[in-house]
Amino acid sequence: MKTTIITHNGGFHADDVFAVAVVKMWLRRNGSGGFLKRKVEVIRTRNLEIIAKGDFVVDVGGEYNVDKKIFDHHQMGGAGKHPNGIPYSSFGLVWKEYGKDICDSPEVADVINKRIVQPVDAVDNGVDLCNLIYPGVQPYFISDLIGIGNFVPKKKGGGNLDENFLQAVSLMKDVLEKEIEMAQIEVKEKKYVEKIYQKSDDKRIIILERDISDKSWGAVLVQYSEPLYVVKPDGGSQNWKMKTVRKEVFSFESRKDLPKEWAGKIRDELAQETGVEGAIFCHNKRFIVIAKTKEGIMELARLAIEN
Repeated sequence: MKTTIITHNGGFHADDVFAVAVVKMWLRRNGSGGFLKRKVEVIRTRNLEIIAKGDFVVDVGGEYNVDKKIFDHHQMGGAGKHPNGIPYSSFGLVWKEYGKDICDSPEVADVINKRIVQPVDAVDNGVDLCNLIYPGVQPYFISDLIGIGNFVPKKKGGGNLDENFLQAVSLMKDVLEKEIEMAQIEVKEKKYVEKIYQKSDDKRIIILERDISDKSWGAVLVQYSEPLYVVKPDGGSQNWKMKTVRKEVFSFESRKDLPKEWAGKIRDELAQETGVEGAIFCHNKRFIVIAKTKEGIMELARLAIEN
């Protein structure tokens, strides 16, 4: 009673690590439960005879065939592209087949697809995701994190690539599980923000009664032209905060900065500048301001709109 997952040996990358992690997650839900639990074995090889006997084959095998459970993208012509043009890697192919089932939701699976799957697919296929502004400085991608597992110290007890690969699979499985849980919350939050936006009389200031994540409200409100500020509780404190709405989801540029006179001021200095009792803090970059009460933050919102 054993299920085998085959991938290539030698150096590994984010796509084969994540692909194996996804298959293991799917098997845990669908293929290895019940009274007779099946053992899952990961085999790293390029031996064609062993590959031909694998139950699942990822990032090797020379074809993409869902019926045969072969998920490779190295063959001539690749294995297709995401709708936006990013070519599939083995991770993307496996996620396309099993992601919705793992997440119990197409919406959640789509969040993970955009947040993790497509960036990994892009890097593995040599697709640039960003334009570098500062020479020699670039983002540290999750593919970079996984890639360091290919370093095996020469000292005794330094491990080997197969051990490092399995450690990376275990780590990325944990990452996916946490990201899926967060995405489930995010999907619910987005529906809440959409409802609040539609009900708001003054759509320049969106008032949330819950501490919704910036990713959730940002993704919703950037679609509409009116919102300038979001008011919401300040996390674990009793305070209230107001944040600027960005021009784009992944930009730091705000549609309307907070007044420049507020920048960097705290407590009495900010209260004196604004005339709002209980004003606590305004960031130097003028994208967030905090007050002790909802009434105080709403007064700051009014002043910011009029500025």
